[in-house]
Amino acid sequence: MEQINDDICYAALLARDNRFDGRFYTAVKTTGIFCRPICPAVTPKRQNVEFFPTAEAAIAHGFRPCLRCRPEAAPGSAAAAGVHATVRRAVRLIEEGALTTGSVEDLADRLGLGARHLRRIFKDHTGVSPQDHAKARRLLRARQLIVDSNLSMTEIADIAGFGSLRRFNDAMKGAYGHAPTAFRRGLTDVSDSKVTSGTNNPMQIQKDDMVLRLKPRQPFDNDFLLGFFRARSIPGLEAVGDDYYCRGYLLGGAPGLMICRFLRNGSIEICLRGEDRSSLLDLGARVRRLFDLDADMTAICAVFADDPLLAPLVQRRPGLRVPGCWDRFELAVRAVLGQQVSVAAARTLAGRIVVQYGQALPDHLVAGTGITHLFPQPAVLQGHDLIAIGLTKRRAQTLGDVIDLFAQPNMAERTGDAILADLAAIKGIGPWTLNYFALRGLGDPDAFPAADLGILKGSAQGGGPETAKELEKQSLQWRPWRAYAAQYLWSALIPDADSTNKETDDDHNHAN
Repeated sequence: MEQINDDICYAALLARDNRFDGRFYTAVKTTGIFCRPICPAVTPKRQNVEFFPTAEAAIAHGFRPCLRCRPEAAPGSAAAAGVHATVRRAVRLIEEGALTTGSVEDLADRLGLGARHLRRIFKDHTGVSPQDHAKARRLLRARQLIVDSNLSMTEIADIAGFGSLRRFNDAMKGAYGHAPTAFRRGLTDVSDSKVTSGTNNPMQIQKDDMVLRLKPRQPFDNDFLLGFFRARSIPGLEAVGDDYYCRGYLLGGAPGLMICRFLRNGSIEICLRGEDRSSLLDLGARVRRLFDLDADMTAICAVFADDPLLAPLVQRRPGLRVPGCWDRFELAVRAVLGQQVSVAAARTLAGRIVVQYGQALPDHLVAGTGITHLFPQPAVLQGHDLIAIGLTKRRAQTLGDVIDLFAQPNMAERTGDAILADLAAIKGIGPWTLNYFALRGLGDPDAFPAADLGILKGSAQGGGPETAKELEKQSLQWRPWRAYAAQYLWSALIPDADSTNKETDDDHNHAN
């Protein structure tokens, strides 16, 4: 990723965007303290700050680290490198229940460390002990499930890892001063539909469905977002209607079906069907990223407010989001399949892969939904001749190299920058694919595929640059939100009455 300048840093600081955490540090001249961009302290005035690329640089200039946001623990910092990979893995294992069923000593054995060393580095990098982290995480997960789900208290106690309802009640009373049921008193069901057991519509809530409700930051243009996914939905893998997005999933070894229902009150209701009830919050986090629910559109659109090219597009659709992805490997495959072909052709190619190589889902889960398979894992696709699905020899080779990359056992631990570097080394992966993957796969708010034909058409239609070089230059004034600028330029090609991106030369028509 490119080096960011001071103006970009201050814009990110105003929004407290955690995607910039670790990429720069803010030093306040009036206090002599430096912070991470996500620090909860009051934002200092522009003339009182100085920005540094590393914590070490800020210290070398005489600034002291903030005690609230702890710059030494920021991702990508020197303190977060090296042993931080071990801490990150420890956190992941704890979130998966390592300390619910085992001890710190057992966790240390799994990590190849001594228990004393694990406690020390864990506290150095997180500020708490492994046990305290696990306890706090259980409390936070439980409170979210109490307020936002339809699960019983017994189910919540089990999913959050308390082991028993009594321990759950005692822990919640000790932490919050109230019994768990107190958090549900006075709550009104945000659903605009009732449980419809026996209904002929499989997209409605059924009796045994788990439900989690999410609230996007407003404004939120769900119609356009659903149109984007509808145009790119892979047959057999996804189903997208006027007010829902549906797909199968596999977490914890158990298959399930997820239906995201976009309600009239602006909320999103996630309905889950399947035996694994412990993945509700994990799936909720994926949905937040998939639909970019946490974007601060007020701060982002303020950057575009006086821009003659973008301002009319923002006024027309103030709540556009950058669509994310369900899975990075799936998106990487989609990007390669979509090179120099239409959206419809890319969908057809992806559908062939899903039906031929994807895991079939049980009929009792997916009956009537149009969902039949999961997207295949990298190891499943390795070694197959993908020319047979309709690819050229060169495109098949590129896709094969991408599959081999994601099949590596350490991919879950690799940073976004490392993945981009590996992708860039693959023949047939050019700047467009890298920017598109950064934009949707990594959630980089500043990724900008300037060579995209749809973006160039949208720019030209609004009187902006007509070449990638000129547009790239102009886009610098939209930093650090160029991914949102790209989305607005794509939206220029879509009539107000139709958000489906039908047959437009948009993000899939490009050259690498």
